[in-house]
Amino acid sequence: MRTIQNLLIIMSICSLFVVGCSPATTDLNNSGNSGESAQPNEKTDKEITDAAKESELVDYFLPDTSKAMFIGEGNEYADLDIDYAHPFKNYVIVHENNGGTLIRYIYKIESDQILRLDQRVIELKEDFPSLDELQAMEPNGIYLEKPFEVGTTFDEWKIVETDITLETPYQTFDHVFVIESTSDDAVNRKYFAKGFGEVKRESVMTMTNGEEYKVTSTLSSVSKP
Repeated sequence: MRTIQNLLIIMSICSLFVVGCSPATTDLNNSGNSGESAQPNEKTDKEITDAAKESELVDYFLPDTSKAMFIGEGNEYADLDIDYAHPFKNYVIVHENNGGTLIRYIYKIESDQILRLDQRVIELKEDFPSLDELQAMEPNGIYLEKPFEVGTTFDEWKIVETDITLETPYQTFDHVFVIESTSDDAVNRKYFAKGFGEVKRESVMTMTNGEEYKVTSTLSSVSKP
């Protein structure tokens, strides 16, 4: 069914799902000056404080050159192969391969939120944007925003649970928080654990016959440098 096959649009927060053919794994050009600012300068107390806050938000992505696999249920595109890159300080690039499409997400980490700068389907061996290009990008959404408390809202998302325990094929996570978005016929959730970021996605759609159809992607393995 076409509707079911496009559930990953909701789960990956893409407004348009472009179907393409991509290899089962990604090969990233991790060029750049990872972890270093372009023009080091003497930091003020405020900058040091902001840097500490930014460091906390970095913990909601896996480290540079890490890879993660997610086991999918309910849809052929729910299996995910994800690569993480930190080409420059406060910028994270995530490549997500669902077996049919390779999507690149670009994020910028600020003191109290993670901004989404770009998301689009790409070819396999596409170089990362330069620092100048990244700095020129305008945000098109918010990926996460503090405080991580029930009731916090950003874009179409709302934090609905905190401090829960979640079992995954990889491990059991404690202190997980859940964000949720709703529409007329679907509820979408993402589960976050500090030190890993997203560890599960869930989309529950109400079909025309009133039955619910669920698609999940759950962390199953992690490879760190």
